[in-house]
This record gives sequence, C-alpha cells and structure tokens, in this order.
Amino acid sequence: MPAEGERGTAFQVGMLAGRAVLQWHVAEPGPRLAELLAELDLQSLEKLDDYDVVEFVAAAERIASWAHHLAARGAAELSTRESMTPSIDHELALDLPPDRVAGAELGLRLGTSPRAGRELVRLGLAFHSCLAPTGDALAAGRIDVQKARAIVDGLHSVPTQLAVVVQDAVLPRAHTRTARQLAGDVRAALVQLDPDEAAQRHAEAAKTRYLGRPVPLPDGMAGMWLRTTAPEAHALYSAVDEAARAARRAGDSRTIDQLRADLVCEGLGRGERSRLRVDVRVLVPLSTLLGSSEEPGELAGYGPIDPDTARSLARGGTWRRLVTDPASGTVLDVGRSRYEPPAELAELVRQRDRTCVSPTCDTSAWSCELDHTEAFRPDEVEGGSTSAGNLGPLSKGCHLLKTHAGFELEQPSPGEFLWTTPTGHRYARDPVPAAPGLDPRSPIHALRKDLADLARPPEPPPPRGTAIDPKDLGPPPF
Repeated sequence: MPAEGERGTAFQVGMLAGRAVLQWHVAEPGPRLAELLAELDLQSLEKLDDYDVVEFVAAAERIASWAHHLAARGAAELSTRESMTPSIDHELALDLPPDRVAGAELGLRLGTSPRAGRELVRLGLAFHSCLAPTGDALAAGRIDVQKARAIVDGLHSVPTQLAVVVQDAVLPRAHTRTARQLAGDVRAALVQLDPDEAAQRHAEAAKTRYLGRPVPLPDGMAGMWLRTTAPEAHALYSAVDEAARAARRAGDSRTIDQLRADLVCEGLGRGERSRLRVDVRVLVPLSTLLGSSEEPGELAGYGPIDPDTARSLARGGTWRRLVTDPASGTVLDVGRSRYEPPAELAELVRQRDRTCVSPTCDTSAWSCELDHTEAFRPDEVEGGSTSAGNLGPLSKGCHLLKTHAGFELEQPSPGEFLWTTPTGHRYARDPVPAAPGLDPRSPIHALRKDLADLARPPEPPPPRGTAIDPKDLGPPPF
C-alpha cells in the first residue's frame, strides 16, 4: 500500500473504518472535482491502491452524470427557442413539435441520430417537470444517465400525481440498482399503485408494436428488435426455445443459441410468407464477381461484406445484383428480374446515395422519398429540374424538416449535399463511393498493401559462404 504521503495528505478529509477518506471520494460533481481528478491523474494513477482506483472511477462517473444533466438542461432550453417552432399549419405541427426539431439540430452537432437528440431534449424537459428530483439525483452524481432514463421512460405517460408517488418510492435506493432493475421497480410500483391505470396504458402501448429494421453488427451480422406485448414475446421465445432443445435432444449439433436464431429465420419462410418477394441489393465489383480480384462488396442497408459472401449472394436467388466497373465504380448492370423497378433516374439516384442524405440518418435510400434539392420549377431553364444533380433520397422525417422546419439543403455537385440548420450550423454529406475500396482516395488500399507487406515472410539469409555484393547493403547508417 502506498505511503500516506504518496496518497496525497492534502486531499484527506477524514478517516472511515481505519482508511483515509480523500476529498475526491466524497466530493460533489462539478468543476472542483474535475480539477482534483485532473491533478491526481497528472501525479499518476499508479500511486493509488486498489480501493482508491475504484473511487477514482466512481468520481469520474459522477462528473459524467453532472455533465449529462447540463447537456439535457441545455437541450430543453433549445427546444423553447422560436427557431425550433416552425410556422406551419396545425396538422403538420403535430409531426414537427419543437422537441423533434431541436433533436434534429442537436443530432447533427453531436454526430448522433435525430432520435438520440430528441431523447436528450425529452430528458431535459422531464427534469423541468414533476421529475425534477430525478434530474437533481443525476446532477449530484447519485444516479447515472441510464438510471435517469429508466425513471423518465417508465413515467413519461403517467398522470402527474402517480408519477410523483412512484418516483418517491424508487428514487431513494436507485443508486444501488442497475438500470434494468430500476425500470422493473418502476413497472412494479405502477401496477401495485393503480392496476386500472396500468391496464389502460398497456392497451395504448400495444398499438405501438413493431418489428425494427436490421441493425448492422460486426463481422457480417445484424440484429433485429421486436416490440410486442409481454405475453406474446414470452410465448414466442418459449416456443422457439422448446423447439431448439428438442432438436438438441434429437442430435442436432448446433448450439441452443444457434438453433433459436435459425428456427426463427426458418419459421419466417413457411406458409404465406414464403410467397413474398424480397428485394435485397448486393453491390459487387465486376472483377470480384469474375474472381479476378478480392474487392469487397456491399449489402444495401448494411455496409461492406467480404468478397466470398458478395459473390455468393450475387449469383442468384431473389437478390438484386448491381455490377460495377472496378476502375470507375460506374454501375454497369442493374438486375430487373423480380419486380417492376422504379424509373431509371430514381434507381440511379438511390444507388448513388444509398441512404438518406442527412449526415446522421442511415435510412435506406430505397425506403426514402426522392426530394428535389431545389424546388421543382418546370417553367424555368435552370434549377429545380428533375435530374440526378437535383434529386436526393430523404427519409420522411428529414424531408419534413427540410420542407417545413427551416433546414436548408444544397447539392453543389451530384451526390454532394450541404445542410444549414435553423441555428446557422452547416454540415456536409460527401458523395458515397460507388463501392467499398473503389474510391482511389480511400486509405483502405494503402492499408491493405501495408498489411500484405507485413504478412509477407522475410527474405531468407544467403547461405554460408555466399559472397555479398556491397551494392546490396545499401547506404551506411550514418
């Protein structure tokens, strides 16, 4: 254990159970605590014993909670500004409330999704309401932001008086609970205190059930989120789990987890669903398709995929094959064998941009609306035309923001987009390379060469007795 002098007696404020209590063990979060930790870090964490390292992490997390409360407070303030309230008719105003506009503004600045920006606004607004004690606990570092969200999410649609009672019941021990446990405490308290109200909220919540789009995961994988009623979710899982265990007992070599996943996917292909026609696009360089190169492909809505997978998917089935010239990235062939395609121009624009052209929105271009960057003007010679240089895919939400909420969009060149927000911030969305690794400006090519050089075995030394030409030795080292 380090000597007391090494621990920094200047930081000591008392003793507890025979152990020195240091200032940053107990300090409230804020600039002073941040200063103490910064000074300590400069002295080197290596001088701390194990106990103090744990306290150092806890103190840093208190600062993070305090800072997040500040961010939420600022986000809530932004939503009250006039620039966040579009001057539009009542029906559209329902789709563009100030918290949504402020969330989009913040999402661009923070590099997060508009939804995440809106959640930050919602959190700040909740702390200005009856859930102020939850905000105070976050600001004091007694709970973290995940726990604060568990309380806010659980009580956002609850009558004020009931929300206050539940908050008072769960908040005192929230610091000892995980975020999931705390969310369970909120649910349990709501049911116990007002079962009828809980039943009504469940009926409304059941209307919001949905199956989310696939979320890209590493190594060619993806995840999906199903929101449905608790009984249906548990019944579905139990049925799949029982079938998976039966298959294991019958000798199937797959793991239980693999079987559950495979059974769900296989079940979706049966019955009426088997007759659905699926539209999945695989972008693959022609040289990769022919086997003469190993350039990666791209799965629309996911991202880069390895060459073998790209070739396999492009060979047939219901996949749409998009073949590109490996030198220029130009689309050479668009398969049209499975369904009535959109117009050539729409397909070209969607293929060029691949997603919504907002920098923080990754909605697939094929799920977006095609927007005229400059408003369509059929009677004028310049501008406003229906052309590749004046079209871009926008998700429904981003299209609303551009049209009615003061977000301005320019397209200096085809596929290059420049946004200006209501607060005057500007953000660029650069053109998307035709396929991964095909852009000559991409650092991937140089990186692949470096990796190949590292993997190449060194040249063997010359056999003993072999004369070495002095020219082969290169220049002297000094």
